[in-house]
Amino acid sequence: MPLFSRLSACARRGAQFLAGSALALAALPALAQDKVSLQLNWFHLADHSPIYLALKKGYYKEEGIELTVLRGSGSADSAKKIDLGQSHFGISDAPTVLTAISKGANLKMVAVVYDKAGNNLFFRKSANIRSPKDLVGKKIAVPPADSHRVLWPAFAALHGIAPDAVTLVNVKPEGKQAIVAAGEVDGSFDLYTSYAIWEKVLGKGEVGHLLWADFGLPIYGHTYFVNNDLVQKNPKLIERFLRATHKGWRDAKADPAASIDAMVEQVAGLDRNTLLATMPQILDLCVTERSAKHGLGWIEPELMQKTMDITFATNKPEKALVVADVFSNQYSSRIKP
Repeated sequence: MPLFSRLSACARRGAQFLAGSALALAALPALAQDKVSLQLNWFHLADHSPIYLALKKGYYKEEGIELTVLRGSGSADSAKKIDLGQSHFGISDAPTVLTAISKGANLKMVAVVYDKAGNNLFFRKSANIRSPKDLVGKKIAVPPADSHRVLWPAFAALHGIAPDAVTLVNVKPEGKQAIVAAGEVDGSFDLYTSYAIWEKVLGKGEVGHLLWADFGLPIYGHTYFVNNDLVQKNPKLIERFLRATHKGWRDAKADPAASIDAMVEQVAGLDRNTLLATMPQILDLCVTERSAKHGLGWIEPELMQKTMDITFATNKPEKALVVADVFSNQYSSRIKP
């Protein structure tokens, strides 16, 4: 056989081998993804949108995670579900997680969401509320499982107010604005990041608010947390989850509209424009000098200790807590905004 013919035959056989190998690889099942669930603290709000941006961009998939996001009904409920092992990751207020741990819950915080707490009171400006002392004798709406209930005694004590001097009225999370608009209560505890939603209901220029951080409560807000069983069994999963999540937060800071759009595309019934209008407040609370220095989600021991001190200022924990036991930076993504 001439040399050229022999080379052509070798080339054909090589091509056939490569084609066969490609078909064989295509027939193999994709690498298994870890099925992971995230328990939200509330129904979908703008601060959840970076998670959906990370999903859309494939960051969880890159980390080998098939993520399911579960609608929440309160920080206390989220803490309970993670303690019971009903979900892998949860979002709850730091004081709520601390309170649960003090009662025996097997939980650990692995990153902060709100580097500065967004605890807040909304009301009509006509209510003439200018300071916490103006709340005495008033009716304030707050859901039963809301983290504001956990912090209220400590916040009231900071201002010399008896906690029961204010009547707390039960309301569903989605009913807070309506009950204030109807005049049934004087105001409602709700996160500062919901400002645009309140403006939509009460009207622009009609919304008053008291951000608790401006009145002596500089503490951590929402956190990502896990059951300690996951820490023992699969610590690498925590690293992978946070890395994907913080990539979403990094991208959300660069393009807030893309973050909201990613969530609106995947969750029906959301008001895109109102959610987008809340992003400036969210980013103000979540992206700080601390996160710029250490990476998103970093937890400062001193601030966590202060958060613990304020949480238990008037309601002593059922068991003594050591700050180093309630959180860890070991799984930090170190991703900077």
